[in-house]
Amino acid sequence: MARQSVFYNPEKDLSENYTEEFRVETVTVKDVTNLRVEHHYWRDTDGELWGDFDNPMENVHRDFEAYRKEKNFLSPAEIHCIREKMGLTVRQFADKLGLGVSTLSQIENNQRIQVKYQDNLFRWANGETFHRQSPGRPKMSLTLNPKDA
Repeated sequence: MARQSVFYNPEKDLSENYTEEFRVETVTVKDVTNLRVEHHYWRDTDGELWGDFDNPMENVHRDFEAYRKEKNFLSPAEIHCIREKMGLTVRQFADKLGLGVSTLSQIENNQRIQVKYQDNLFRWANGETFHRQSPGRPKMSLTLNPKDA
């Protein structure tokens, strides 16, 4: 049985009963055009679907999560833990990685999705070693020592 709840809908300027509904939908996020994501809605008495009134960004965050899984990117919580483990503020961590403070803050707060090079920076800061091989050059390893931060 679907859950029901009464919400105030500011667009209609009234409170009414809504029925919870979940739908698997195909969405596009950045360069991925076929993500299948379960979205959460509330259906009004006229049959119209509405996003969650208490969490209007819920379905966008579900899309972001699916995209990160598809790309094998770190989650905002994992990125936050890396920074906390290093004992750095958002500003200090952003400066060390060469990122804007607002960019890092938005990524950590799930308001923005990182791109591949940013995800690599976060993994590098976490102590993961990346090898870059250039023709005619020796193999280089990059690591970030938290004591250097």
